[in-house]
Amino acid sequence: MSDLLESELRLEQHIKDCGERMAAAFKAGDRKEACEWQGRMYTAIRSRTPEHQARLSARIDSAIWFQSEEALEMGRVPPDA
Repeated sequence: MSDLLESELRLEQHIKDCGERMAAAFKAGDRKEACEWQGRMYTAIRSRTPEHQARLSARIDSAIWFQSEEALEMGRVPPDA
């Protein structure tokens, strides 16, 4: 994620952490806590700026292309590989 800004990286890590805590709470049977973590995660997701969303979409589109038959035929590998 080197093309993401540091603040965006922190936000993505926060979203991931919230999701992991939500899953752990559900696994532990604590629905109330799980729903609280889910709410935090969704709030963080909605806080992404349009520019942040565009960069994430571009990364996803790039990753999809590099897995395509066209890319494989061209001998292309993802830039992160």
